[in-house]
Amino acid sequence: MYPVWEGFVLHSAFIVALIAVAHVLFSHVTVAATWFNWWVERKALLEGKPYLTDYLKASALRLLMLAYTLGAMFGVGIWFSVTASNPRGISTLIHNFVFYWAAEWFWFIIDVFGIAVYYYTFGRVSPKTHARIALILALAASGTLAIIVGILGFKLTPGAWLQTGVSLDGFYNPSFWPMLFARFGLMFALTALYALLVAGSLPKDHPARKEVVPLAGRVGLVGLVVGVALVLFWYVPSLHDHAKTLLRLPQAIQPVFFVKMAVGVLATFLVLVLALVRPHLAARPWVAYGALVLAFLGLFGAERTREVLRKPDIIYGYMASNQIRYADLPARGLKAEEPLLNQEGVLKHLPFAVAPAALAAGMEAGGVDPVEAGRSLVALQCSSCHTVSQKTDFLGGMRPLAVMLARRGMTSKEQIRSYLEAIGGFPYMHPVVGTPEERDYMAAYLEQLVRQYYGQAEGGKR
Repeated sequence: MYPVWEGFVLHSAFIVALIAVAHVLFSHVTVAATWFNWWVERKALLEGKPYLTDYLKASALRLLMLAYTLGAMFGVGIWFSVTASNPRGISTLIHNFVFYWAAEWFWFIIDVFGIAVYYYTFGRVSPKTHARIALILALAASGTLAIIVGILGFKLTPGAWLQTGVSLDGFYNPSFWPMLFARFGLMFALTALYALLVAGSLPKDHPARKEVVPLAGRVGLVGLVVGVALVLFWYVPSLHDHAKTLLRLPQAIQPVFFVKMAVGVLATFLVLVLALVRPHLAARPWVAYGALVLAFLGLFGAERTREVLRKPDIIYGYMASNQIRYADLPARGLKAEEPLLNQEGVLKHLPFAVAPAALAAGMEAGGVDPVEAGRSLVALQCSSCHTVSQKTDFLGGMRPLAVMLARRGMTSKEQIRSYLEAIGGFPYMHPVVGTPEERDYMAAYLEQLVRQYYGQAEGGKR
């Protein structure tokens, strides 16, 4: 097993989520913005409206300086954060899709160089040639999206891959096409908000401002309606029964995330309608900025919900979020690890645990520190989804184990030990693994955690 990155102050999962959602926002805006810019440039060319070039230059400069810079940095941040938080999960994706990742980088290189070429060739090549550059840029951006969607969809709906082990079966999974087209629709709604910001930076009497704002409103509304419809009537029905069950469980997905999504969609809808009926109001920066903030909130809720739908797995039906393999994969010659860990114990397979030599020596001498051993075991098996210590308790943490146990009246070692045995009965939890002694260690640590947690809370409540 790899080391466990629990996080500091902020839970590791929350850090990954913030980085990932920021990247999604930038990447979705850039993909759809390339298509929107190509359409505007084609409109300028066919209708003889050269003044639209002012908007295109302003949009391309912002994409070059902000979206492609910050978006790429957040993309690198995803690699660092997910590798630290779930190395076995990302390793599985790399081993299954190594050539797909290579193809994605091929498209991405065209994308990154393409935006620079696109911006710096304004007025230096013929309008038709420049429009072709815009089209190439849009196609390359779409290529990166398509490949990432296939890999992301695999984690939730691996489909036939669980039987065949064939990467193509995993890539073209049951949710690939609905997610791809739904994201295309929704990203045009986000890009429409971006277009309002860019158009609003032009002089108030500029003809491009008056033309782009209502155009962005129309494009964004179509994208929003189509995207939401595809999510509700194609993407959700394509999910497996386990994911649909979790959608209805408030214990798995808190209702506040649905509220966030609804607020984001409603705010975007209202601003885009405003762009049609009152273009001069929609072009004010604070309107578009406010809508983007709320859209980010909705995007955070949507991405968080999608991640939860595969719980308790990082790759549904194959590997748990705690990086333990619970299922056989005969096509790849892989076996489930649960029986082995229950027989031999988990501690023997934790080379990066705190003081592993001392733990091993203590176990052999019969003098192992149960609390320290339990801390290592709880960190491995529980910290991917829960706050398991006070070091990541900022703003209440993420499903704090101490709070959950206390609410259920499980505060003594014996009660917690019984609770650990029953965990496998929850649809969003795998059974605890390890020997009976190791489960005793976990109960000892959790008992101490509950006492520490509530010992610092006034009146014994939190």
